[in-house]
Amino acid sequence: MNAANTDYQGIWPVMVTPYTDLLTIDIPAYRHILEWHLEFETGGIYANCLSSEMYQLNEEERLLLISEAAKVVNGKVPVAATGNFGDTLDEQLDFCLKARDAGADIVMLTVPATVQDDVELERYLFHFAENSDIPLGIYECPFPRHYHLGLELIQKLADSGRFVAYKETSCELDKILSILEITENSKLDLLQANVPFMLEATQAGVPGSMNVVANWLPDLTIEVWKGGRVNDPSVEQLNASLCAMELAQRSVHPSGVKYLMSKRGLPIKPYTRLSKKLTKEEARGLDIVSGMWFQEDGSLTILK
Repeated sequence: MNAANTDYQGIWPVMVTPYTDLLTIDIPAYRHILEWHLEFETGGIYANCLSSEMYQLNEEERLLLISEAAKVVNGKVPVAATGNFGDTLDEQLDFCLKARDAGADIVMLTVPATVQDDVELERYLFHFAENSDIPLGIYECPFPRHYHLGLELIQKLADSGRFVAYKETSCELDKILSILEITENSKLDLLQANVPFMLEATQAGVPGSMNVVANWLPDLTIEVWKGGRVNDPSVEQLNASLCAMELAQRSVHPSGVKYLMSKRGLPIKPYTRLSKKLTKEEARGLDIVSGMWFQEDGSLTILK
């Protein structure tokens, strides 16, 4: 079954932030990477997210990533961005408005660490819905607190018509399919994050995925998604390769993802403001395996 009519679907890279040698944002590199993504059938761009190191950025830098993404994309695909930053609800709502004004088509809300249960979370989320006209999304961000919404709350969000995208990170197929049943005839589009279950979820009708691997394998991820949409059995081998390649990034994200992006010819170095850096051993391992995956021009061997 394919998804019902959706506004937001397809593969969305959760963008990483390129840095200069001084760890300032490398805007020319960022623009280049965005333009590269537009060469593929990208569903959308998620700027200012956990992979962007959003907690290591200041307000000006977060808004810069959003505005540059909006300028480069120029309406070709939607741009999502996390918005609820600040110590108070007023500050968080204010930044959501700034994110919208900077060009975000969807402003995503993470679950704050102070929320204890779905009752409190419902009040929190609807505060933004009731005090703005911004198209809102939900982001089950793994840090600083990995909180998963209950099905009853998801139903209320879908019924409200105020929430349009849901980056779901339970990584449980049964939960994903239950959410699909709730959302498939609503404005709330499910954009799950799990790659090993992505093909099965897509075949069931989940409209899209916001994930890390799309940073460096947008073409392969999109091919698997497209094959899943039409239940093409030949996509199984591509999916197996995608899942194997995705495992290579897990212990070295985001620096390893940036390193793999550079193997594809993108102007990005494995710099990060996080304490975990890419080691020489990890880089050597990625050198070896990427030799099997990429041609000299950065194109994917498996798609040749």
